[in-house]
Amino acid sequence: MYVVSIGGSDSSSGAGVQADIRTCSALGVYCMSVITAVTAQNPSSIIKIKQIDADVVRAQLSALLSGVHGLAVKISMLYSKSIIDVVADALKHANGNVGVVVDPVLRAGSGRYLLKRDARSYYMEKIVPLATIITPNLMEAEWLSSIRIRSYDDVCRAAEKISSLGAKSVVIKGGHVKKGEGGRLRRRKKNSGGDDYYYYDGEYVTDLLYHHGRFYRFTNRRIEGSRLHGAGTIFSAAIAAELAKGNDLVSAVRIASIFTHIAIINSSSIDGSTRIPLIGNESIGNYDSDDVITTLRRAIDILQFTNGIALLIPESQSNLVFAKAGAESRDDVAGITGRIVRYEHGYYHSKCNKYHHYEYARAAGPIRYGASKHVADAVVTAMRYNASIRSAMNIRYDDAILDICKGLGFSIASYDRSKEPEHIKKMEGMSVKWGIEQAVISSASRVPDVVYHTGDWGKEPMMIVFGHDPMDVVNKVISILIRYKDRKGSVKE
Repeated sequence: MYVVSIGGSDSSSGAGVQADIRTCSALGVYCMSVITAVTAQNPSSIIKIKQIDADVVRAQLSALLSGVHGLAVKISMLYSKSIIDVVADALKHANGNVGVVVDPVLRAGSGRYLLKRDARSYYMEKIVPLATIITPNLMEAEWLSSIRIRSYDDVCRAAEKISSLGAKSVVIKGGHVKKGEGGRLRRRKKNSGGDDYYYYDGEYVTDLLYHHGRFYRFTNRRIEGSRLHGAGTIFSAAIAAELAKGNDLVSAVRIASIFTHIAIINSSSIDGSTRIPLIGNESIGNYDSDDVITTLRRAIDILQFTNGIALLIPESQSNLVFAKAGAESRDDVAGITGRIVRYEHGYYHSKCNKYHHYEYARAAGPIRYGASKHVADAVVTAMRYNASIRSAMNIRYDDAILDICKGLGFSIASYDRSKEPEHIKKMEGMSVKWGIEQAVISSASRVPDVVYHTGDWGKEPMMIVFGHDPMDVVNKVISILIRYKDRKGSVKE
């Protein structure tokens, strides 16, 4: 699984090939790079751009494309006609690529142009037709399509027009959209510059994918705050990484949308102004002294901003917990006071005469040690067999969810609550411990990814997803959710 990133070097590492490498690494894919330009920049501004000689770019491409097969290629900053020529020629003669992701970088968020004016029509002629998928923002979509975008209908028309230029699929990023009644868009004043080109006041962000003549929508809650640097880079790199893994394009875009949303939630600033989306365990600045609480809080934030997560919340609600190293009791396990509860939201869109429904979840209270009983008991019991399994979340049981877990290759074990001894039932807090022990013992004393039971008289069927830390658990749960939404078809993308 390999990605070749073709683009500029960003000295702040917020965007450019550095961000591509960060993204691919977090997604388990090895990323190589072809540098087309070197920039002197911080997250808020570009000070200087130096193009790499075309012969050097050609040599980099030759070194990588000739000897490695099964590549996904990501193209971003090309800057000039000479670089466009070299890249287009190299990719036309390359064999064994699994996809070409084109991020049509026209200008930086600060307003500095990253593609020379005399190279723009040449870019559309030479690069766009190479794209398995192209990922413009609204401004770039207007440039590529020559359509002034003022509504969602215009976004759809722009996607179709860009596809007619030769790109097999088009995803127009919605981070700058004002989404409200009628789906209208409005511009800022001309001197606003950069990524603030469009007003927005909507609660949600939708990325629109046009693929094989069909539209797909991927919706996340909007994260308010200061200007971002590098979110679009992460999005396109994540698509390339997922294509390199062998995922189909729709799944790759869906995963990239969620992955980027998580990075934005965790974003932070190095200059006190512009924020950089953070991936995995990256951090900037100081956080809580209690790493258990901090780590759990970040994972819970991600769950709360994941559309459709309510589909996995059981009637008795959920909890996500994280134990201290060496935990021996509930008091050593952090969880959510009041559990994780369903939160549903909808609105009527008058233009398309359709009601849009979103299914989220919310933490009912603060994070506290000792806040969870059953899920905490499950983790403490599991830790007796594997001390590194310190986190878990309970989700609803469903035959379809069980099939999905099997399809994902998760290790699975179960126990039968009807066989629970009477003396265990009578002891407070012992039922879950007994059940987890039965499941682990049936798995050769190895803690599985998922333990489930199908219920008993007055007891709701349940699944518990285990992991090394909360992000491990959340990644598993979101993987389940993505496939469950595909099967269920009830949550709008």
